[in-house]
Amino acid sequence: MFFCLPYTVEPCGMYSVGHLVLFLVTLALIASGLYLCRRMDRAGVRTVIRIVTAVLWVLEIVKILFVLLITKSMNPNDFVPLYYCSLVLYAGLFSSLGKGILQKMGDVFLATGSLVGGACFLCFPSTSLPRYPFFHLISFQSFLLHGAMVFVGLLMLLRGVYRVSLRDIKFCAILVGAIGVISYIFNYIWNTAHPTQAIQTNLMFVSNNFTGCPVDLYGFLGPVLYPMFMIVVQAFGPFLLVYWGVLLCHRLKKKQSTKEC
Repeated sequence: MFFCLPYTVEPCGMYSVGHLVLFLVTLALIASGLYLCRRMDRAGVRTVIRIVTAVLWVLEIVKILFVLLITKSMNPNDFVPLYYCSLVLYAGLFSSLGKGILQKMGDVFLATGSLVGGACFLCFPSTSLPRYPFFHLISFQSFLLHGAMVFVGLLMLLRGVYRVSLRDIKFCAILVGAIGVISYIFNYIWNTAHPTQAIQTNLMFVSNNFTGCPVDLYGFLGPVLYPMFMIVVQAFGPFLLVYWGVLLCHRLKKKQSTKEC
Protein backbone atom coordinates (compact mmCIF):
# COMPACT_ATOMS: atom_id res chain seq x y z
CA MET A 1 0.00 0.00 0.00
CA PHE A 2 2.84 2.40 0.80
CA PHE A 3 3.92 2.43 -2.87
CA CYS A 4 0.61 1.68 -4.59
CA LEU A 5 -0.46 3.46 -7.76
CA PRO A 6 -2.90 6.38 -7.51
CA TYR A 7 -6.57 5.41 -7.17
CA THR A 8 -5.78 1.67 -6.89
CA VAL A 9 -6.54 1.77 -3.14
CA GLU A 10 -9.29 3.88 -1.64
CA PRO A 11 -7.82 7.40 -1.24
CA CYS A 12 -7.55 9.00 2.17
CA GLY A 13 -9.56 12.00 0.97
CA MET A 14 -9.64 15.54 2.26
CA TYR A 15 -11.25 16.39 5.61
CA SER A 16 -11.28 12.72 6.56
CA VAL A 17 -10.02 11.09 9.74
CA GLY A 18 -6.73 10.38 7.97
CA HIS A 19 -6.39 14.02 6.95
CA LEU A 20 -7.05 15.11 10.54
CA VAL A 21 -4.39 12.73 11.86
CA LEU A 22 -1.79 13.93 9.35
CA PHE A 23 -2.73 17.54 10.10
CA LEU A 24 -2.43 17.17 13.88
CA VAL A 25 0.81 15.18 13.71
CA THR A 26 2.29 17.82 11.40
CA LEU A 27 1.25 20.62 13.77
CA ALA A 28 2.83 18.72 16.66
CA LEU A 29 6.09 18.35 14.75
CA ILE A 30 6.09 22.06 13.86
CA ALA A 31 5.45 23.06 17.48
CA SER A 32 8.14 20.69 18.75
CA GLY A 33 10.67 22.02 16.25
CA LEU A 34 9.95 25.62 17.19
CA TYR A 35 10.27 24.79 20.88
CA LEU A 36 13.64 23.12 20.36
CA CYS A 37 14.85 26.14 18.39
CA ARG A 38 13.47 28.75 20.81
CA ARG A 39 16.92 30.02 21.87
CA MET A 40 18.68 29.55 18.56
CA ASP A 41 20.76 32.42 17.14
CA ARG A 42 20.93 33.52 13.50
CA ALA A 43 23.75 31.10 12.65
CA GLY A 44 21.83 28.23 14.19
CA VAL A 45 18.73 29.08 12.18
CA ARG A 46 20.81 29.09 8.99
CA THR A 47 22.07 25.63 9.87
CA VAL A 48 18.53 24.39 10.47
CA ILE A 49 17.40 25.81 7.12
CA ARG A 50 20.34 24.08 5.43
CA ILE A 51 19.43 20.73 7.01
CA VAL A 52 15.70 21.09 6.27
CA THR A 53 16.45 22.04 2.65
CA ALA A 54 18.68 18.99 2.19
CA VAL A 55 15.99 16.69 3.63
CA LEU A 56 13.32 18.24 1.39
CA TRP A 57 15.49 17.74 -1.70
CA VAL A 58 15.97 14.08 -0.76
CA LEU A 59 12.19 13.67 -0.32
CA GLU A 60 11.56 15.42 -3.64
CA ILE A 61 14.00 13.13 -5.46
CA VAL A 62 12.34 10.08 -3.85
CA LYS A 63 8.96 11.36 -5.03
CA ILE A 64 10.26 11.90 -8.59
CA LEU A 65 11.73 8.39 -8.67
CA PHE A 66 8.42 6.97 -7.42
CA VAL A 67 6.51 8.77 -10.16
CA LEU A 68 8.90 7.82 -12.97
CA LEU A 69 9.71 4.25 -11.95
CA ILE A 70 6.50 3.03 -10.31
CA THR A 71 3.59 5.06 -11.66
CA LYS A 72 5.49 5.55 -14.95
CA SER A 73 3.66 8.84 -15.43
CA MET A 74 4.88 10.95 -18.33
CA ASN A 75 2.97 14.03 -17.23
CA PRO A 76 5.35 16.78 -16.04
CA ASN A 77 2.67 17.82 -13.53
CA ASP A 78 3.66 14.77 -11.51
CA PHE A 79 7.44 15.07 -11.43
CA VAL A 80 8.70 18.52 -12.49
CA PRO A 81 9.28 20.67 -9.34
CA LEU A 82 7.81 23.88 -10.73
CA TYR A 83 4.90 24.59 -8.41
CA TYR A 84 4.52 27.35 -5.87
CA CYS A 85 5.31 25.04 -2.99
CA SER A 86 8.31 23.62 -4.86
CA LEU A 87 9.92 27.06 -4.63
CA VAL A 88 10.88 26.25 -1.03
CA LEU A 89 13.53 23.92 -2.49
CA TYR A 90 15.24 26.76 -4.36
CA ALA A 91 14.57 29.42 -1.72
CA GLY A 92 16.12 27.15 0.89
CA LEU A 93 19.32 26.92 -1.15
CA PHE A 94 19.37 30.69 -1.70
CA SER A 95 18.81 31.40 2.00
CA SER A 96 21.26 28.90 3.46
CA LEU A 97 24.03 28.97 0.84
CA GLY A 98 23.55 32.20 -1.11
CA LYS A 99 24.88 35.69 -0.46
CA GLY A 100 23.55 39.17 -1.01
CA ILE A 101 20.45 39.44 -3.19
CA LEU A 102 20.10 35.67 -3.60
CA GLN A 103 20.07 35.12 0.15
CA LYS A 104 17.63 37.98 0.61
CA MET A 105 15.34 36.51 -2.02
CA GLY A 106 15.45 33.15 -0.27
CA ASP A 107 14.81 34.69 3.15
CA VAL A 108 11.82 36.69 1.95
CA PHE A 109 10.15 33.73 0.29
CA LEU A 110 10.77 31.35 3.19
CA ALA A 111 9.31 33.76 5.72
CA THR A 112 6.27 34.70 3.64
CA GLY A 113 5.44 32.55 0.60
CA SER A 114 6.64 29.34 2.20
CA LEU A 115 4.60 29.97 5.35
CA VAL A 116 1.36 30.75 3.48
CA GLY A 117 1.80 28.07 0.82
CA GLY A 118 2.53 25.37 3.38
CA ALA A 119 -0.41 26.36 5.58
CA CYS A 120 -2.80 26.37 2.61
CA PHE A 121 -1.78 22.86 1.62
CA LEU A 122 -2.15 21.45 5.12
CA CYS A 123 -5.75 22.68 5.08
CA PHE A 124 -6.41 21.79 1.43
CA PRO A 125 -4.17 18.87 0.31
CA SER A 126 -5.83 18.49 -3.08
CA THR A 127 -2.78 17.05 -4.87
CA SER A 128 -2.13 14.05 -2.60
CA LEU A 129 -4.92 12.80 -0.33
CA PRO A 130 -7.63 12.61 -3.04
CA ARG A 131 -5.34 10.27 -5.02
CA TYR A 132 -3.52 8.18 -2.41
CA PRO A 133 -4.38 6.36 0.85
CA PHE A 134 -3.33 7.59 4.29
CA PHE A 135 -0.40 5.18 4.58
CA HIS A 136 1.44 6.15 1.39
CA LEU A 137 4.78 7.66 0.42
CA ILE A 138 3.18 10.65 -1.34
CA SER A 139 0.78 11.39 1.52
CA PHE A 140 3.63 11.44 4.05
CA GLN A 141 6.02 13.28 1.74
CA SER A 142 3.51 16.02 0.97
CA PHE A 143 2.72 16.71 4.64
CA LEU A 144 6.40 16.64 5.62
CA LEU A 145 7.22 19.10 2.82
CA HIS A 146 4.45 21.54 3.61
CA GLY A 147 4.87 21.19 7.34
CA ALA A 148 8.55 22.06 6.90
CA MET A 149 7.51 25.12 4.88
CA VAL A 150 5.40 26.38 7.78
CA PHE A 151 8.11 25.53 10.32
CA VAL A 152 10.87 27.37 8.46
CA GLY A 153 8.70 30.42 7.87
CA LEU A 154 7.69 30.69 11.52
CA LEU A 155 11.24 30.00 12.70
CA MET A 156 12.64 32.88 10.65
CA LEU A 157 9.98 35.28 11.88
CA LEU A 158 10.04 34.25 15.54
CA ARG A 159 13.84 34.23 15.81
CA GLY A 160 14.13 37.58 14.02
CA VAL A 161 16.25 36.24 11.17
CA TYR A 162 13.93 38.09 8.83
CA ARG A 163 11.74 41.06 9.66
CA VAL A 164 8.94 41.69 7.20
CA SER A 165 9.28 44.95 5.30
CA LEU A 166 6.94 46.03 2.51
CA ARG A 167 9.85 47.10 0.33
CA ASP A 168 11.03 43.46 0.24
CA ILE A 169 7.95 42.41 -1.71
CA LYS A 170 9.97 42.85 -4.89
CA PHE A 171 12.23 39.93 -3.96
CA CYS A 172 9.29 37.57 -3.59
CA ALA A 173 7.68 38.94 -6.75
CA ILE A 174 10.83 38.45 -8.83
CA LEU A 175 11.33 34.84 -7.73
CA VAL A 176 7.69 33.77 -8.06
CA GLY A 177 7.09 35.85 -11.19
CA ALA A 178 10.13 34.41 -12.96
CA ILE A 179 9.14 30.83 -12.15
CA GLY A 180 5.56 31.62 -13.20
CA VAL A 181 6.67 32.86 -16.61
CA ILE A 182 9.03 29.90 -17.10
CA SER A 183 6.21 27.52 -16.14
CA TYR A 184 3.77 29.18 -18.56
CA ILE A 185 6.26 28.87 -21.43
CA PHE A 186 6.95 25.24 -20.54
CA ASN A 187 3.21 24.48 -20.31
CA TYR A 188 2.56 26.11 -23.69
CA ILE A 189 5.36 24.26 -25.48
CA TRP A 190 4.51 20.89 -23.88
CA ASN A 191 0.77 21.17 -24.39
CA THR A 192 1.21 22.23 -28.01
CA ALA A 193 3.43 19.21 -28.64
CA HIS A 194 1.13 16.86 -26.66
CA PRO A 195 -2.45 17.95 -27.42
CA THR A 196 -4.09 14.94 -25.71
CA GLN A 197 -5.83 16.02 -22.51
CA ALA A 198 -4.36 13.15 -20.50
CA ILE A 199 -0.90 14.72 -20.35
CA GLN A 200 -1.65 18.45 -20.38
CA THR A 201 0.65 20.31 -18.01
CA ASN A 202 -0.36 23.05 -15.61
CA LEU A 203 2.81 23.89 -13.70
CA MET A 204 2.36 26.76 -11.23
CA PHE A 205 -1.36 26.51 -12.11
CA VAL A 206 -0.86 29.27 -14.69
CA SER A 207 -2.38 27.53 -17.70
CA ASN A 208 -5.68 26.25 -16.31
CA ASN A 209 -7.73 25.98 -13.11
CA PHE A 210 -5.89 24.33 -10.23
CA THR A 211 -7.11 21.03 -8.81
CA GLY A 212 -10.19 21.55 -6.67
CA CYS A 213 -10.71 25.15 -7.78
CA PRO A 214 -14.22 26.05 -6.56
CA VAL A 215 -14.90 28.39 -9.50
CA ASP A 216 -13.98 28.34 -13.18
CA LEU A 217 -11.44 31.16 -13.09
CA TYR A 218 -9.94 30.16 -16.42
CA GLY A 219 -13.35 30.24 -18.10
CA PHE A 220 -14.15 33.60 -16.52
CA LEU A 221 -10.85 35.37 -17.22
CA GLY A 222 -9.90 33.66 -20.47
CA PRO A 223 -6.55 32.34 -21.75
CA VAL A 224 -4.85 35.76 -21.73
CA LEU A 225 -5.86 37.26 -18.39
CA TYR A 226 -5.88 34.01 -16.39
CA PRO A 227 -2.08 33.36 -16.50
CA MET A 228 -1.38 37.00 -15.65
CA PHE A 229 -3.85 36.88 -12.77
CA MET A 230 -2.39 33.68 -11.31
CA ILE A 231 1.20 34.92 -11.52
CA VAL A 232 0.32 38.25 -9.88
CA VAL A 233 -1.69 36.60 -7.10
CA GLN A 234 1.07 34.11 -6.30
CA ALA A 235 3.82 36.75 -6.58
CA PHE A 236 2.22 39.29 -4.24
CA GLY A 237 -0.64 37.67 -2.31
CA PRO A 238 1.21 35.46 0.23
CA PHE A 239 3.73 38.19 1.05
CA LEU A 240 0.97 40.72 1.69
CA LEU A 241 -0.94 38.25 3.90
CA VAL A 242 2.09 37.77 6.14
CA TYR A 243 2.92 41.49 6.11
CA TRP A 244 -0.59 42.45 7.19
CA GLY A 245 -0.66 39.62 9.74
CA VAL A 246 2.62 40.75 11.34
CA LEU A 247 1.43 44.37 11.27
CA LEU A 248 -1.80 43.39 13.03
CA CYS A 249 0.09 41.42 15.69
CA HIS A 250 2.38 44.39 16.38
CA ARG A 251 -0.58 46.74 16.72
CA LEU A 252 -2.41 44.37 19.06
CA LYS A 253 0.73 43.92 21.14
CA LYS A 254 1.26 47.70 21.31
CA LYS A 255 -2.38 48.21 22.29
CA GLN A 256 -2.06 45.61 25.04
CA SER A 257 1.10 47.25 26.36
CA THR A 258 -0.64 50.63 26.45
CA LYS A 259 -3.52 49.18 28.49
CA GLU A 260 -1.11 47.64 31.00
CA CYS A 261 0.59 51.00 31.49
